[in-house]
Amino acid sequence: MVTYQIFWWLYLFTHYIREDFMLWTFDIIEDHFGYMLVFGDLVYVPFLYSLCGWFIADNQNNLSGIWIIITLILFFIGLYTFRESNWQKFDYKKYGNQINIWFKKPQLLEKKLLISGFWGIGRHINYTGEILVYLTIALCTGTQSIIPYFLPLSLFILLSQRASRDDIRCKKKYGDQLWNKYCNIAKFRMIPFIY
Repeated sequence: MVTYQIFWWLYLFTHYIREDFMLWTFDIIEDHFGYMLVFGDLVYVPFLYSLCGWFIADNQNNLSGIWIIITLILFFIGLYTFRESNWQKFDYKKYGNQINIWFKKPQLLEKKLLISGFWGIGRHINYTGEILVYLTIALCTGTQSIIPYFLPLSLFILLSQRASRDDIRCKKKYGDQLWNKYCNIAKFRMIPFIY
């Protein structure tokens, strides 16, 4: 339960220290604060986000030290990937070449698509980090039940679908040739070497 609480505190803390980037996200720009965001606020936040906490409170489960250490490592990898990838994109959109991404000036493909940092690795690595965060929250419950894993599983399905919609939107926005060139650089949609 302590690990679960720390994970949520860090997740929220890192959100609120850079809250301004939220206005530049897919939910706001493409969906116009649409159905998916409202559904998430009404269903995910009160029910699925708290599911693991309720499960931990109702079930005594002593996790091994190795399990907790691996879960902590995965959480910090996921949180860093999720937040940093979103912040890289936001900072470039807001400040342009006045920022550094991984200690160097941002690189662009034909002056339109960011290929620095995480955006040169994958097209939706931010979703990968987010799913990994939720998976580690579920890992705080152990392996007694599949129920706590509904959150990361449902988000994997939701964000995979969103990644497909975003790819279609970007291909239309940037044109087939430029988008295909970008896909050759950022080869992975969400999971490096797998998807």
